[in-house]
Amino acid sequence: MSKPLLYYDDRSPPVRSCLMLIKILNIDVDLHFIDLFKGAQFEAEFLALNPQHSVPTLVHGDIVLTDSHAILIHLAELYDEAGTLWPKDHRRRMEVLNRLLFECSFLFRRDSDFMSEIVRKGFTNVDVSYHERKLCEAYGIMEQYLAKQQHMAGDQLTIADVSIVTTLSTVNLMFPVTGARWPRLQIWFAAMQQLEAYEVNQTGLNKLRQVMEHVGKFKFPNPGNDKEVDI
Repeated sequence: MSKPLLYYDDRSPPVRSCLMLIKILNIDVDLHFIDLFKGAQFEAEFLALNPQHSVPTLVHGDIVLTDSHAILIHLAELYDEAGTLWPKDHRRRMEVLNRLLFECSFLFRRDSDFMSEIVRKGFTNVDVSYHERKLCEAYGIMEQYLAKQQHMAGDQLTIADVSIVTTLSTVNLMFPVTGARWPRLQIWFAAMQQLEAYEVNQTGLNKLRQVMEHVGKFKFPNPGNDKEVDI
């Protein structure tokens, strides 16, 4: 099978999860940048490949995958020789899948709703308290997930952790994960930030922070590692 080709914009949390896994597994991939903020995803050539006009999009041989969770599973199945990131055991695999679907349908959807509204309306016209309630509810759910285990789907790092941390780190810019309210989540988040592959996420997160503050005409209250980067 040919080398994987990833269409990406690393300001996107789902893209960053794929880039983190690529780093963790040391996968040799080709990268093609799609500038979401300039509308490159709507160009005819890309639409022919992915009518959903979304990134990440992975082309691997004759396989085209247009969802980050499918990409994570595909890459883990092929390159995770230890079988820990996408467990071989059926029960554990289903737990990981369940957390991936939580990230997709609950956490990321609420984050995307918030960020998209900032882009459309400008920050001053957004009901921040509404989005805070919705996103802090997600924090509470993750805190409960971690009640009896060290990671989101058990006691080992899996692709569920990789998927969730990139979105969580984005939400954390606006609504910080505090130890007083979510102690287990804060510990987990700190541990994820110590991974060597997390640097990939931080780079894209810094880019997203800068462009969102420019577009929305505001400043995030929790800039985190706010090193200026070229966007």
